[in-house]
Amino acid sequence: MSWEDIQNWAQLYSALLAIPLNLLLVFLIIKHSPKDIGAYKYLMIYISIFEIIYAILDVIVSPIAHSYGTTFLVIVNLKKTKISGWVIRILLSAYAGFYGCSMAIFGIHFVYRYFVAKGSSLLKTFQSWKIIIWFSIPIIIGTTWSLLTYWPLARREATDQYVRDNIKETFNLELDDTEYIAPYFYELGKNDTMNIYWPSFIGIGVNFCIINASIFTIVYFGYKCYKILNSIVPKSSLSEKSRRLQKQLYVALVTQTLIPAILMHVPVSVIYVSAFFCFNLGSASGIAPLTIALYPCLDPLPTMFIIGQYRFVLRNWLMWIPRKFGCKEPLPEVEIQIHHSNHTVVKMIGKTWTALQHNIQIGFAILSFTLNST
Repeated sequence: MSWEDIQNWAQLYSALLAIPLNLLLVFLIIKHSPKDIGAYKYLMIYISIFEIIYAILDVIVSPIAHSYGTTFLVIVNLKKTKISGWVIRILLSAYAGFYGCSMAIFGIHFVYRYFVAKGSSLLKTFQSWKIIIWFSIPIIIGTTWSLLTYWPLARREATDQYVRDNIKETFNLELDDTEYIAPYFYELGKNDTMNIYWPSFIGIGVNFCIINASIFTIVYFGYKCYKILNSIVPKSSLSEKSRRLQKQLYVALVTQTLIPAILMHVPVSVIYVSAFFCFNLGSASGIAPLTIALYPCLDPLPTMFIIGQYRFVLRNWLMWIPRKFGCKEPLPEVEIQIHHSNHTVVKMIGKTWTALQHNIQIGFAILSFTLNST
């Protein structure tokens, strides 16, 4: 099995897991959300739908990544699809746009959590038609990213000449059998002189600013929300229950955000930097599509396992067979809530993080095996 096949199979199987897991989470949000969750359930459904579409798009496009000298490429093998090249070019740009707006979605989640914790009057903007404005922010960012991918980073004759032989040698593919996007930072001119191609720098620069603005929003509002939640002193059983739910939602959101940060943005940032400094990663850059494919199927898990109400429902479903055979009845919901504590939440994060590390280790093991084989 080739390295290209490994990347494509990972995308397929990850999507087959991501779609039912996110649909399950949507069902839990709609049918079993705590009453105190408010308009936040719409944001949670929003991100689940986003991840379902992203997983489907990942399978349709089936991109592979390759770093070579002063550029890196996101390639689609046209031999493995019946979709026209110009349609693939649009889908490839849309795929990049989904990547670009992923952190912006989490940024909006953190803004909402901060408004709830503070009791801000701006919370009303999420409880009326104005929520559409919040929903449109990631769409605008993703569209901007897609357009910058479609034009400044699109394939050109200069890029074709630079990568043609390497693509043939690495993937046994003629360039006409591929569609790709690639920032070509330093073009080879006459007498092998290096010329800066400014559109690539501008496109990558704008995208870099978008990502950093999203990360700043997450860190800033996440920290402010953390300080508020830890300063609240419960005055009644009701406020304690509400406080516990807010902490569960916050911890689930933090864990959800770590998953794309580690699986998506760290690998791609390494590829960006390597191309900028003319460091050839070669086939090792293929680890990025593998880890990106894992994101939609891992991301719904923290919400399902950390938020007590959803965990209770899942536990009841899992205990259905033992109950049928007269085994121990599940704990009532009230008891589940009483026994829930911050220690449990931390433990859940630990399990999620351990699973995430395990998947990353598997990816690197596959990469090492492939490189040694070749």
